[in-house]
Amino acid sequence: MRWPPNKAWTSTTPRKGFRHFVAINYGGRGKDRWVSMVSVLDSQSCFCIRWDELKDKTKWISGWMQLSRDEAISNSSLDLLEETDNKSCLHPSSDSGLSIPLEEGIVRPWFLDD
Repeated sequence: MRWPPNKAWTSTTPRKGFRHFVAINYGGRGKDRWVSMVSVLDSQSCFCIRWDELKDKTKWISGWMQLSRDEAISNSSLDLLEETDNKSCLHPSSDSGLSIPLEEGIVRPWFLDD
């Protein structure tokens, strides 16, 4: 999988009650690479994960899978994978395409994957 990460991701299990996320920022080098994720449905649901975890296809799928409402949103208090986060970077990366005006001519893809 190439670096920097695509923007659209689906978690195989609920994370903070949601499954669809946008990679809004990223950084680090080598094994210290990280990605800031924010829920598509709730911008308050955000966390930072290691790049190695995001590449694990048993945990994350590049792109947004079509899910039923019940699959996409979980109110389960048994969400054992819920991350605690005080370190999320909520500022979009310069290549995110999420800033106005567009800061960089090249925008990271949403769905393409190797």
